[in-house]
Amino acid sequence: MRSTQHPTGKDAAAQSLAQRLLSWLCFTVLMFPRVALGMDFKIYYQPQLNLKMLIGEGRIQEGDAKKFLEFAKIADRDDEGLVTLVLNSPGGNVEAAFRVVDAMDKVRVYTTVPDNARCASACASILFASGERRSVVGTGMLGFHSCYRRDGRVYAEDSLCNEIIAANAMQRGVSHAGINRFIKQYGARDMAWVGRHVACKSLQGLCKPGLLETQYETKTALIQSFDCSKLISIQAQLICGDAELSRIDKTLAEIYNQKIKTSANKTRLRADQRAWLRDSRNACGDKACLLRSYHLRIDELKRMRS
Repeated sequence: MRSTQHPTGKDAAAQSLAQRLLSWLCFTVLMFPRVALGMDFKIYYQPQLNLKMLIGEGRIQEGDAKKFLEFAKIADRDDEGLVTLVLNSPGGNVEAAFRVVDAMDKVRVYTTVPDNARCASACASILFASGERRSVVGTGMLGFHSCYRRDGRVYAEDSLCNEIIAANAMQRGVSHAGINRFIKQYGARDMAWVGRHVACKSLQGLCKPGLLETQYETKTALIQSFDCSKLISIQAQLICGDAELSRIDKTLAEIYNQKIKTSANKTRLRADQRAWLRDSRNACGDKACLLRSYHLRIDELKRMRS
């Protein structure tokens, strides 16, 4: 909830709701009901965009706002001055989520859910909806259900929680109908999963695309960001996230496969390829080095006789 010096009308009502909510919300959760890891943040360098992006994963819990701010200091800003926050979370504690939102407002954030990422419950209706820019791209999914208060093992529907979440979303340009569309049909143990088509076309105001989505290559880089961030080696991340490196990697693979089919000494060729990977490609730490390594290896393979 954003407070102002002179709140009036809907802003005053939203502020009042926020104050009431925070007074007792330590017992309230809005989450996909399963055991989940705590939210972790990490920096992922996206080479195509030349941006250090922030990845946020896991269950939202107390202390996440502080962690978010620490990592946000390291992240880069896009051409609109926003830190890109990739979300993959089952939801979690509502109070903790709103504290993260307070931190997000200080930083100015572009929230996105790309290929193979899922953002549900408090992640979708609070974190995602609070981005200054926000988008679901590729196969990313948002999950919505009603806000529930947990009392031991029992979940009780919480209308006040739903009201405050809707008020926050409306302040950010999301329609009331859009944020509350699934509340009545989906309870604590149900989930309405929606992709880009529904989230960005049917839920009015929920998506607010940024400049990264205006060009094919930058949008593709955004779509692949979560998958590429999962790769272990820096070389694999760079190749996955950069169109030029991806193309030359594919070219080398095609040439190598052709050579291995006709080679009279397949064992030697495989050993040479492993040696190149170990001693040349995997010794690189940037795009320029990788391009040189790939070009040299392609030339070697082309000159090689069967």
